[in-house]
Amino acid sequence: MNLPENYRTYLKTQGLSSVTIKNYVADINHFLDWLYQKTHVHHRVAGIDIFGLFTTETFKEYKADVAEQNTPLTTINRRLSALRKFGQFGLQIGSLNQNPVLKIKNVVSESNQSPKQNWLVKFRKSLEEEKVSPLTIKNYLSDLRHFLTWLEAT
Repeated sequence: MNLPENYRTYLKTQGLSSVTIKNYVADINHFLDWLYQKTHVHHRVAGIDIFGLFTTETFKEYKADVAEQNTPLTTINRRLSALRKFGQFGLQIGSLNQNPVLKIKNVVSESNQSPKQNWLVKFRKSLEEEKVSPLTIKNYLSDLRHFLTWLEAT
């Protein structure tokens, strides 16, 4: 099963513009490539079983990784929209019981971020100024996000 092409067909039935369809399919391919790098599970081999990897945590990690690559906010949010629509596609074909991407919020500009988000952005900038390696920065921020999420839950 060629998921990106089936998704393209689904988007056409939803009446989306050809530009949106092109972007959304590219965004899904980007996500599936990222997912392969993380899990070594290829969507062409897994087929619809790839939806088993679709968890809120997976999408939070994807969002964080894309944001840490200095991807423009509009691109991140479009990718999240494409993933939400992909989740709807998964629901329609019966591969998902719920759409976990609906729990993932869009990224907001720094001026509209929460104090926690502002703090993380400032921390990242501080590390960059100290010439800390990108991988170390990514790991530090990931660890801090997990810790802060745990802290908020307790």
